[in-house]
Amino acid sequence: MDDDLLEQRNRYAMIGALMIIISFMFLFYMGSSMVSATKKYLEQVQKIEITCQ
Repeated sequence: MDDDLLEQRNRYAMIGALMIIISFMFLFYMGSSMVSATKKYLEQVQKIEITCQ
């Protein structure tokens, strides 16, 4: 019984660690996408300002 419980805890710990890693990768991806989109937007705004002046 103790071996089964220990194996189950290890499995849950591994799944939890994997979920944490995946969530950090997702947050990093979303953050880098937002930075990239913001840079493209600012470049477009600067081009519009230059042509309007």
